[in-house]
Amino acid sequence: MTENLHRHTVIDVHMHVHPAKLGDLLEIMEANNLSRVVNLGILEARDVPFEEGMKAFRAALGPRMVYFPAPDFRDNTPGFGKRMADELERKVRAGAGGLKIFKELGLRRRDSEGNLIPVDDPRLDPLWFRAGELGVPVLIHTADPAAFFLPLNPENERWEELQHHPDWHFGGPEFPRFEELLAQLNRVIERHPRTRFIGAHLGNCAEDLAYVDGCLDRFPNYYVEISARIAEFGRHPARETRTFFIKHQDRIMFGSDLVLGWSSPDGGRNTGNYKAFYDVHWRFFETGEAQIDHPSPLQGRWKVDAIDLPGSVLDKLYVSNAQRLVRGL
Repeated sequence: MTENLHRHTVIDVHMHVHPAKLGDLLEIMEANNLSRVVNLGILEARDVPFEEGMKAFRAALGPRMVYFPAPDFRDNTPGFGKRMADELERKVRAGAGGLKIFKELGLRRRDSEGNLIPVDDPRLDPLWFRAGELGVPVLIHTADPAAFFLPLNPENERWEELQHHPDWHFGGPEFPRFEELLAQLNRVIERHPRTRFIGAHLGNCAEDLAYVDGCLDRFPNYYVEISARIAEFGRHPARETRTFFIKHQDRIMFGSDLVLGWSSPDGGRNTGNYKAFYDVHWRFFETGEAQIDHPSPLQGRWKVDAIDLPGSVLDKLYVSNAQRLVRGL
């Protein structure tokens, strides 16, 4: 059905692809009409030298891929924020297009004295400020689905997923509360108005559209992308979700959270029928069907209602917002 429906080229701003899996990625891009992609943080996460990874990206995809490096929090002695800023500048000069922050900041990253580094730690201000100076966005994942912070028992709606990924549960006393992590992020965004921040996974709070709406109203330097959260925002009434996407049509980008070769060059966190995976996204945004499957069944076995966005809004969601925000697209 979506083969006859979907006519848009798309930029996917959220994926993690190991250099060894670029051949697979090219096939996925051609099969799903992905014109360009943003690859996030995998070189640093998998200890691939930056220059080596960038060389592979350019050889395989040329201008069709933009890479966002992640800072190395193993460098946690005094002055780490300034050194991270200098490293970001070096990588941007060498072709990087932005900065990726993984959710471990605020949850697990610690300084040399063993203290948890909060998202709004002032020692990181040089990093956020430098991104603004360089004119590159910061795509930041803070917290996780709210259910990951609730007691781990069969009543938790993400129980099945957390059985597969027990390290994604943050309900213990050693972790900050979900609400506090989001408050930390908001303080950073407010403190750095000249730096553009992209809230991963629909602003890190897809369960609460009113909250994300308020953040977008409050912070003109804040943007969001939708990766891996249709299961959450698709549970809102379709009219409410559609209204949100139309209101903020200049601030939302498409992303999938596609993962290829995360655990090793020969493996990935998600495998399977990628054509069907992307087609579910097109069906959600481009039709008005009720109670359809969402792209990530492990996140919950419920159905979602599609939102039938106007063509002009789809163009912004799929392409032009990313082009306007991300250097190289």
